[in-house]
Amino acid sequence: MDDLLTIAPTLVTQLADAARDDVRLAPCPSLSVISVRARVGALVRVAQALGAPALPAPNVVATSRLGDCLWVRPDEWLVIGDAAARQAALRALEEAVGPDDGAVVDISASRIALELVGARSRDVLASCCPLDLHPRAFVVGRCAQTLIAKSPVLLHLVDATPRWRLYVRPSLAAYVISWLTDAMRGG
Repeated sequence: MDDLLTIAPTLVTQLADAARDDVRLAPCPSLSVISVRARVGALVRVAQALGAPALPAPNVVATSRLGDCLWVRPDEWLVIGDAAARQAALRALEEAVGPDDGAVVDISASRIALELVGARSRDVLASCCPLDLHPRAFVVGRCAQTLIAKSPVLLHLVDATPRWRLYVRPSLAAYVISWLTDAMRGG
């Protein structure tokens, strides 16, 4: 996953300028993002490689020994973890899927990870995201593909702070950051 500093250093200044006591947006450290597409025959093997009893259900995130495993569609999960462990995770998942039961692809370069944290974070997201983000509707450990100001984003509620992770395409990062920082300022 590309580091935001290498993509657009001026965005980091924009993030710092928008920070408030009750909400903060920051780039995440470089992460590994691995797409796992698996047929039914490989699902148990992939779960075992993750050290989990099963792969997560729709829009659920499971913590595993290889990283967070996010359901993104009926036959695809993203395993998001430490960039330093990328090669080991790739090998383990490729072995689990095998040559005929799906595909394992490193898509780290296709996502920028942002973290939105603080008491006002739900309000900031609600200003530009169509999902119901109320704590009864979107609970910790959930994920969803959605839009932030017309840009596709994978949204993950990490904890009850609330702390959100947003996975955005690098080409759309500046646009999404602009929308979110405007909302943080109340604009």
